[in-house]
Amino acid sequence: MKQLSFYIALFISFNSLAQVSFTVSVASKNVQQGQRFAVEFKVNQRGESFQAPDFTGFSVLGGPNTSVSTYMDNSGTRFNLTYSYILQANNLGKFTIGPAYIKTGGQTYRTESIDITVSEKKEAAQQNAKNEDLILKALVSKQSVYQGEPIYARYRLYFRTEIGQQTFREEPNFKGFYRENIDDKRIETSEEYINGQRYVAADLQKMVLIPQQSGELKPGNIGLNVPIRINSGRRDFFGFPITRTSTEELNADFPTIEVKPLPDKGRPDNFSGAVGRYDFKVSLSNTEISTDESITLRLEINGTGNIKLVDIPQPEFPQAFEVFDPEITERSNVGSYGMKGSKVIEYLLVPRYGGTYKIDPIAFSYFNPQSKSYETISSNSYEIKVKGGQVSPNLAGQAQMGGNEKEEVNFISKEILFIKTKAGRWLKNDDRFWLSQGFWGSLALLLLINLGLYFFWTKENNKRANPSALREQKAAKKAAKRLKNAKKALDQNQAAEFYQALLEALWGYFSDKLKMPAHEQSRERLLEELAKRGLSSPTQIRLEKIIEQAEMTRYTQATMANAQNDFQEASAILTEIEGEL
Repeated sequence: MKQLSFYIALFISFNSLAQVSFTVSVASKNVQQGQRFAVEFKVNQRGESFQAPDFTGFSVLGGPNTSVSTYMDNSGTRFNLTYSYILQANNLGKFTIGPAYIKTGGQTYRTESIDITVSEKKEAAQQNAKNEDLILKALVSKQSVYQGEPIYARYRLYFRTEIGQQTFREEPNFKGFYRENIDDKRIETSEEYINGQRYVAADLQKMVLIPQQSGELKPGNIGLNVPIRINSGRRDFFGFPITRTSTEELNADFPTIEVKPLPDKGRPDNFSGAVGRYDFKVSLSNTEISTDESITLRLEINGTGNIKLVDIPQPEFPQAFEVFDPEITERSNVGSYGMKGSKVIEYLLVPRYGGTYKIDPIAFSYFNPQSKSYETISSNSYEIKVKGGQVSPNLAGQAQMGGNEKEEVNFISKEILFIKTKAGRWLKNDDRFWLSQGFWGSLALLLLINLGLYFFWTKENNKRANPSALREQKAAKKAAKRLKNAKKALDQNQAAEFYQALLEALWGYFSDKLKMPAHEQSRERLLEELAKRGLSSPTQIRLEKIIEQAEMTRYTQATMANAQNDFQEASAILTEIEGEL
């Protein structure tokens, strides 16, 4: 009787495994206009001739992406073949995704139809509330500023789960702003509490914005895709939990910025748009020269504000001087302080005539947001005495000339040529090159060049005779070049900088190799592209592991424990990929 029960249970078990299940699933049947979502068609048997529905009412952004998974449970080994699509809801209303078809075991199976309701887009704050493990915010140093006053802004991600490489789905257009990004070598993290919950906070992108017009400016929205690890609730053959990667779509509204116009009251005539706090200096290299000498007038502005957009005042020079094109030097930095730096302009002046001349004071004006007023800095006037040379024809007998005087002066060449003090070498009539020391030296040089070309040609032929070794050598060189910065950080025992450089090297390599822009970079997309190009599965698994290791160190305390092994592994993987592809 016990044996009969056993065989009956065994028959039922095999019968249940043999049943074909072909289903369709979506994360939610209610989506918002413009939202992207995934549709999955899953069959538990190997199939062929898969036919997807036409997805009327939606835009197909990606797919079909296929994946195969196997696992074991109390009933035996399970198999799943999944076809997935990424859709975008464009129109409001209720839409039906029709059935999909597949052949397996000589029979055709179909999924059920599924209804999707598309509603109006909600506020970003409401969307973020769906997943309490992830929060995206746009933070600014000020929401009310004057036109031209810099603002420090950043995109901050709060998370309390394991995350992967993020990609921006949407960014503000920043219309009406001048924008300059702040380049950080690595992303710093900190702990913050929100509603009593502890989060890890990371600024994904920092920037300085300078409003170029007044009014209420709305830069736009931020859309971010964040891959997270989700426990499937199942375990593998060895008892370890099986996880899968899911992409969360986060949204945030960039704060509205109120930009106040600069006041008209008290605005100087020479004001050119400088906003901030500045220092202005003017210097002259010499005040007494002769007509065969030159002098340099130097103007320097430095401070904090919209320094990159500031114009340096234009001095007025006496007509008795030839003024050459100025040399301009600019330096600026951006950070949480906004923007600071300096601008230097130097004029080279060459006198045409003797006499005494004057350069009037030079004034620089700017608006100070702290005092809410205009401020002006003026230099001293300079008197220049030029010795020697003739007096200007139109100004004979005058002791001084101002910057506003007018005179007609014929053009003088702008090239200053030096006088040769030594004669060139003269050749004798009986000087000959044939059999001279120069002749034998040239002959020896030609022989050395020919020998070098011979050895180079022989080496290249040997390389061509072994193409696999040549490919491997080139691949190793490319890998070493990509990992140059990572090797430098490794040698300096800098763990965080090493893994950041390693991650940048890997993504930079695949961006160039696969023509994959930054906003499309994700582990899933990368492995999919590499699989299409024929990269072996073991290499794909090793690559995914090293990328995951490097990504996690951006948000955890990195150590040098495995750095050497990770560097060697990354170098080996890039070499193999370059050889295979």
